[in-house]
Amino acid sequence: MPNPFDILPSNLFNIFTTQGFASLQRHYMAILIRIYSLAEFNRFGLAREVVIAEIVDYLRDAGANAEDEIKVDMANQAAGEVDAVSTANPKPEQTYASYLIRRLAESGWIEREQHADYSETIILPDYAFTLLEALRSIQEQKPREFKGQLYAAHQLITSAHTHKDFSATLAVSQTYENVRQVVRGLNELNQNIRRYVERATKQMDVASLLRLQFDDYTQTLGPAYHALKTSDHVSRYRRDIINQIQEWLVDDDWISRTAEELAAQSRLSPAQAEHEITQSLLFIVHQLDGLDPLLADIDQRHAQYLRTSFRQIRYKLGNADGSFKDCLVSLAQNLSALQADGLTELPENAD
Repeated sequence: MPNPFDILPSNLFNIFTTQGFASLQRHYMAILIRIYSLAEFNRFGLAREVVIAEIVDYLRDAGANAEDEIKVDMANQAAGEVDAVSTANPKPEQTYASYLIRRLAESGWIEREQHADYSETIILPDYAFTLLEALRSIQEQKPREFKGQLYAAHQLITSAHTHKDFSATLAVSQTYENVRQVVRGLNELNQNIRRYVERATKQMDVASLLRLQFDDYTQTLGPAYHALKTSDHVSRYRRDIINQIQEWLVDDDWISRTAEELAAQSRLSPAQAEHEITQSLLFIVHQLDGLDPLLADIDQRHAQYLRTSFRQIRYKLGNADGSFKDCLVSLAQNLSALQADGLTELPENAD
């Protein structure tokens, strides 16, 4: 397998090592994600004017500091004359936007396609789509979904067994991907809980600890994990999947037929296709058999976090303004006063 840095442009990440203002990196990232949002479902590329307008809109939202930082970057890069824009007497924001487009093109994040009528289209390369999708996922911080993935895998394996006209190759490949996503997501969740334990032990006030517990951490653990432990519980589908796959693994005729189907759909030879099918089936069985220790470890880390978090809250309450009991009495009195004033929810500035 080639190294990704042998495929990507050599200066792709140079724009994130800019001199001057440290926050300039944030501006480049925000602009790239905005361009990606425009290009994600655009079939024909983005008109230059559309990208210019999007960057100008960002610069106006970011304020004067962003323009000052871009000026420093222009000086540091010795950019010279910026690209001309199609409007007469361009505004400063449009000048900066033109410069940013050129910087993104030089680094390889975007490509510029010029047409016979001198209009220009902005295109994102394939690797930019992949990288920016990952970066946007980090930005959104959505909890990973596990709901229905094991059920879907069970349905695929069952259909391939009971319906002879159902594609066995499709069933294996999709089951492999579903199981891979579940296990990868659970491993990621397991490691993230450890970070929350570390955050709970840092010097945080009570309000921050409660926010961490009931807002941030609840979203990270997510209802999808609880579904995996209840309605979508592993034990409901795992044994049927494993039993069926183990039958296929000892069925040479089924392996040969499925390998022929895969070879016809890909550039693999029949021998390579048979190896691919066998390895995918073994992977599914191995990963499903190993889920119990992983789920137990997540439960243990989860319980550890709850103990640490609530212990920190009790300690903070007991040492800040008197005893824990006194703090609860004071809290109840304040809540009663708010209710007497006709408030049904806490004020926005309440700590």
